[in-house]
Amino acid sequence: MKTILPAVVLGMAMAGLAGCNSLTGDALQTMRLAVTGPASPITVERVRSVNAPVLLAQLGVAEAMLVSSGQATGLVEWHGVTEMLLTHHGRITQTAGMPADIIAPLVTADPFAAGLHTVADGFEVTRLVDYPALHRTGLRQHARYKRGRMEKVEFMGESHQLLRIDEVIRMPELGFKATNHYWVEPNTGLVRRSTQYIAPDLPPLHLTLAKIAGGQP
Repeated sequence: MKTILPAVVLGMAMAGLAGCNSLTGDALQTMRLAVTGPASPITVERVRSVNAPVLLAQLGVAEAMLVSSGQATGLVEWHGVTEMLLTHHGRITQTAGMPADIIAPLVTADPFAAGLHTVADGFEVTRLVDYPALHRTGLRQHARYKRGRMEKVEFMGESHQLLRIDEVIRMPELGFKATNHYWVEPNTGLVRRSTQYIAPDLPPLHLTLAKIAGGQP
C-alpha cells in the first residue's frame, strides 16, 4: 500500500513506538505535554491567531492543534509538534507520531470522495488498512453508513447546524468493531467534526476543523 507521508518521519515514529502495542495513561499524558505544554491550553484566541487552516485533535487526555500549509479540504496533510495526520475529505487515511499509526487510503467510489452528505443509508465499502509498526498489512475494514439528523454542534464559540453520519467499521482479522461519527455541512459535505477509531487498543480520535482558511475564521 502506498505511503503518502514522508518516509523519514514515519520511520522515526515507528522506531519510537515499535515496542508499544497498547496505550497507557502515561503515554497520553506525555503526548499532551509534548503538544500543548503544561500551561498552554488551546483557546479560541490561540486558534484565531494562526494564519492557516487549523484542525484540533483530542486522543484521551492528549490535545493537539494541527495546521495545514495549504488547503483544508480534499487531501490534506496536518502538522503538529510531534505528529502528522493525513485526511482525505475528512477521513483519516494516514498518521505518523501517534501511539499506533495507520495507513488506510480511500478506495474507488468511496463515499467520502463523492461527499459524505450524499451517502445512502446502508451503503457499504471495504478498505484495506496497514499498521506498519505492528507489521500488519492489507487488513480488511468493512464500513456501513447510516444517515442521521441535523444536530447543533458548538466549537470556536459558535453553534453550527451539521448533518450527522455514522460509520460502523468492522475488521474481522482483528475482531474489532466500532462506530465512527461525522458531522458534515449539509450542502457541501465538508466534515467539520468527527470521532474516528484508528486502532483497536486506542481511544477514539476526536477531530474538529476549527478554521478552513488563514486569517480570522
